[in-house]
Amino acid sequence: MTLTNQLKEFRDATMNRMPQSIIQTFNDGIKEIKTNQLKENALQMGDTIPDFSLRAIDGNTIQLSDLHESEFLILNFYRGGWCPYCNMELRAYERLKKNFEELGVNIVAISAEISQLAAQTVQKNNISFPVLTDVDAQFMKKVGIVFKLNEKTKKDYVSFGMDFTQIHGNENYELPVPAIYVINKDMEIVFVHFEADYMTRIEPEQVLSIIKNQVQTAK
Repeated sequence: MTLTNQLKEFRDATMNRMPQSIIQTFNDGIKEIKTNQLKENALQMGDTIPDFSLRAIDGNTIQLSDLHESEFLILNFYRGGWCPYCNMELRAYERLKKNFEELGVNIVAISAEISQLAAQTVQKNNISFPVLTDVDAQFMKKVGIVFKLNEKTKKDYVSFGMDFTQIHGNENYELPVPAIYVINKDMEIVFVHFEADYMTRIEPEQVLSIIKNQVQTAK
């Protein structure tokens, strides 16, 4: 089953049992992201990703540039291990990890969840690529993909038992829009997928095909 089908199946099942008021709140949040033109203001193809210090699951600090050992690096910005859509996406990239590596592509996943929770995300999804913590979402803010939860959305997440003060280790109530950035050895962005609707993701196979075409063009 494709990632798209998995996400749709889960989305349909969730929406069928979720109160309409909460569905409306989440839909309003997606509209707010689009209205605020977060996508347009984020870093775009041709821009350069800044090098940045991130935290590994063992608590140690690591530079993004130190992870860039191949021709391309995929930055998978995910919301957190609490997000089922993100978990499905991470597992989909794990299944294709060897295919990406054959093209000279490495993968890293980045979220604002504290390193202890990132370690749990690794374990429950059997992830073998680096899963890193962006403390206080500082790196993701530089990329331009972070938004602040409005009060209604915040209350709905709390009603689901989501305490972001514990998940993120701060009281900022900020989340990234799930995004895929592919950068080359010069840290230049060669591909971006940014989707305001967190329940929608690009197929990893499509990303693989796009990179394959770029490799063939460069020859």
